[in-house]
Amino acid sequence: MRNAMKLLAAGLIFFSILIFASEESQAPRLRAERDGLALTPPMGWYPWNTFGQEPQNEKLIKEMVEALIRSGMREAGYLYIGPDEGICYYRGKDGKLSTNLERYPGGLRGLGDYIHKQGLKYALYTDAGTLTCSKAMPGTRGHEFEDMRQFAEWRCDYLKIDWCHTQGQDIIQTYTLLAEAQRAAGRPLVHSLCSWGVGEPWKWAAAVGHLWRTTGDICKPGKASWTRALEIVFANEKLFAYAGPGHWNDPDMMIVGMPGLSEAQNRSLFSLWSMMAAPLIAGNDLRQMSESTRQILTNIEVIAIDQDPLGIQGRIIRKEGQVSIWGQKKLFDGSQAVLVFNQNNSPSEVTISWDEFGFNRTDVLYVRDLWRHQTSGPIAQGLTVTVPPNDVIMLRLSRSKDFPLPPIISADTYLISLRSKSFRPEILSASLTIHNAGTVDLPLWKLHGSLPPWLSVKIIKKGKNQIVNNQINTAGLSKGYYHVIVRLDNTEPISRRPMSAFYYDVELEIE
Repeated sequence: MRNAMKLLAAGLIFFSILIFASEESQAPRLRAERDGLALTPPMGWYPWNTFGQEPQNEKLIKEMVEALIRSGMREAGYLYIGPDEGICYYRGKDGKLSTNLERYPGGLRGLGDYIHKQGLKYALYTDAGTLTCSKAMPGTRGHEFEDMRQFAEWRCDYLKIDWCHTQGQDIIQTYTLLAEAQRAAGRPLVHSLCSWGVGEPWKWAAAVGHLWRTTGDICKPGKASWTRALEIVFANEKLFAYAGPGHWNDPDMMIVGMPGLSEAQNRSLFSLWSMMAAPLIAGNDLRQMSESTRQILTNIEVIAIDQDPLGIQGRIIRKEGQVSIWGQKKLFDGSQAVLVFNQNNSPSEVTISWDEFGFNRTDVLYVRDLWRHQTSGPIAQGLTVTVPPNDVIMLRLSRSKDFPLPPIISADTYLISLRSKSFRPEILSASLTIHNAGTVDLPLWKLHGSLPPWLSVKIIKKGKNQIVNNQINTAGLSKGYYHVIVRLDNTEPISRRPMSAFYYDVELEIE
């Protein structure tokens, strides 16, 4: 999209500039080639699996934000959070969406600003039909462009789009129209297509979205099912060829940590999601999770398998009865991820050979146990493991004894908000810090596109982290409100695969 500058007069002057890549005459094959988003599987939290429609409200979402940060999940890469299907907006007589202020007294824009200031990104929900699935909120049908403008005004970063009440609609045309409407609205966001596998979205949705549901729901609200989760795992596994950077198979939000699952089952599901390069969207009550659940959800070595920049979805290479051996997941450093999953109710012993995982049978390898955090080796030919019931052994195999972790990014804020008095020019400064939980160092992030003359950005390294300094010069600016979305790119990490684009908002009010 060309750099856009819009000046509105409505009491105050409103200024907005959006910085994106130039659009080509023909749309890219992958949507992510345009916006740079979701080049690794999205991570975050949504309320539906635990709460359903009730009691979603502003208080609940803010409590979950606080719990997510307190647990260490933000630093582990969990980014997107917000309301799922609930009663958070309605359509007014003017045809526009408006916040349900009884549930969200600070407004949906206010909630988004709060989330951004906490170093997280804002997720919302809508439907491609006339109504949402529960019929509690309006869908986008017939209002695609005005609704996408409203989500942009609320500063949404991740939008889940359901497929209820869509009688007579062509699924490809509908989701394509919504993607066009979102681009016209001007705010970059991750599009999560939620058609439950209807229309086989894995065959076409990469051009219009970043992830797509491959199956029906994983559970009814508050009722986790181990059996249902495994049905979804094995259905999603078959679609490995369709996943990759910017386009992901989504087996639904996780049920890790929900009542009714054992620690072994939680560990197994988290490992399976990570092995499949699936979006890691938690669905448990973060305020009340056990320490074992917290440790599972923040295991950075397992998360690194999911977030590997090569974006390969692992798959089953062999089965021995109720034991499945997963591989074909090469990682950025040349190592291989291996998962042995035991569905039996008793321990199972399995022997694996190096040549099953892309090595020579005669190779001598080092083995990293990702749950025990232990390295063994060098070991020749293969090894035998004993897997507890309903549990996994998850390994990395490498010719090197070093097991580097790819970049896993978080930030302390995604909103720089400043005020100034109009009667004198000022130089205002504010910074944000980009954190890296991985062990691999990153080159400097670089500005994508140009900036308005009143803003300058300088990026410096501080250890593994990077400081983004923003300086605003108000000289020559009139009284009003100014806004810019800044995009940073990191296209030269050691994996030679670009990082997901880093977007943040800068706003200035001159009184």
